[in-house]
Amino acid sequence: MGHGMSLENREGTILCDLDSTWANLAISMTRKRQAVVVTWTKPPAQRYKLNTDASVVNGRASGGGILRDSNGRLVFAFYKEFGEKGVLQAEAVAVLEGLQVCAAKGIREVLVEVDSAVLVSLVKSSALGGLSYCNLLRRIRRLLDQVSVSFKHIFCEANMVADRLATL
Repeated sequence: MGHGMSLENREGTILCDLDSTWANLAISMTRKRQAVVVTWTKPPAQRYKLNTDASVVNGRASGGGILRDSNGRLVFAFYKEFGEKGVLQAEAVAVLEGLQVCAAKGIREVLVEVDSAVLVSLVKSSALGGLSYCNLLRRIRRLLDQVSVSFKHIFCEANMVADRLATL
């Protein structure tokens, strides 16, 4: 037996050997977790909020979205089947669909929220993405310039209505 120190709980059960490199790493990597309340919030006065989401089941993609006004009232909602697409591509198509409806209706000052951090990063960057994403990203960026004031990531829990629409 080594002469290292051990960490014990109140009952005397050895939890780990403190002289072990791996144990020290595990202890240092332990983070305190804190509960955070995540909810959908209304957009500011004179603005709209578009939430979109997508779903892929057995290679078949669908998506949906909802636009609400500053009072939280429904302006429009949509659901659409996209055919064979990957998850990221389906998320992008759902955003594009929602923005196209906003543009067609002359709706401006739109806050766009999606639960895909990767899509938000791609759209906000100058990257063109692969061949399947290049035109989608350009079209989304063009529409964002026309109708949107922000495009951001939100947690899934704040995007539940769009999620339910996407999985119809």
